Amino acid sequence: MTEIEQLREKGLQALEDGDFQLAADALCKVYQSDRTFENNKLFAGALSKNGQADSALTIAKEYVGEYMGQKKDYEFYFDLCLDASYFIMARRMAVESIEDADKERRIQTIEEAEDVARAERGDWIADTARRFRHIAAYDALTQQQVYQDALSLPVDEFSEGACQALLDPDCLALIRVSLMTDIQCLSLHRVVDYLYLDGKRYQTVLCDHPKPVRDPVYSAARDYLNQMVGQEDPVAYQMLLDQLHLEMNVLFPQIDRVTDPVAWVQADLAMLNGQRFEGELPESDEQAAIHQRVHQFLAEQGAA
Repeated sequence: MTEIEQLREKGLQALEDGDFQLAADALCKVYQSDRTFENNKLFAGALSKNGQADSALTIAKEYVGEYMGQKKDYEFYFDLCLDASYFIMARRMAVESIEDADKERRIQTIEEAEDVARAERGDWIADTARRFRHIAAYDALTQQQVYQDALSLPVDEFSEGACQALLDPDCLALIRVSLMTDIQCLSLHRVVDYLYLDGKRYQTVLCDHPKPVRDPVYSAARDYLNQMVGQEDPVAYQMLLDQLHLEMNVLFPQIDRVTDPVAWVQADLAMLNGQRFEGELPESDEQAAIHQRVHQFLAEQGAA
């Protein structure tokens, strides 16, 4: 038996014995040596049982995609979010539950945990909610921290502050983009006012729109990009796919402004290559204008 195998056995035995500090120490060394999903789950679980909820969730985030696969892993990550009072992610996971019974149970569990948090950490919640409502009053770095702190607010307090931020031009644009998809994923079924790329004010129910990566426009653009570049140049394909993902998030919830996904991708390809290519479809004036706004926005944010 190797040293790592011995440490793993030691950690598992400590978990069984209820010595969670010893388990966390041993399984930390195991994970540092062999950073697999299985070891990640063991280490995160030991940290959680040792009362280190924030650290447990931080470790688990390294494999967040894998936790979304199987129901037992999904439930494990959901519980970590609740333990760490990461209510917004927990709500998103609850809403996306495949079975209605799981969805209802998880939402009820969140609401009960929020009530406990309000009773035990009411001052922190009130102060964080106040800062979030006035997020635009802070400098850029502080705004980012205020936003991160707000993700641990109960859903009602978060949505109240988010709706105010969406109308404030002094709130960082990237934060407003993130808030749009945050609110959409919470499935709150309420009318929201927001400032858009063109500086105009609009109104919609965000959860009535598909997620950016599930929108038919994104699917059509991605499929065309894969057809044109996927096999020929995988590196360029991944770069352009990442850009397309960013563009759709920036466009949300008005992705339907892209009326020709093929022409959109061709314009991105032409910009990458520095020249137009034979058979390129022209974008409509309206689509070209919003495309330019998106590129300008990403360039200003250092994302393009």
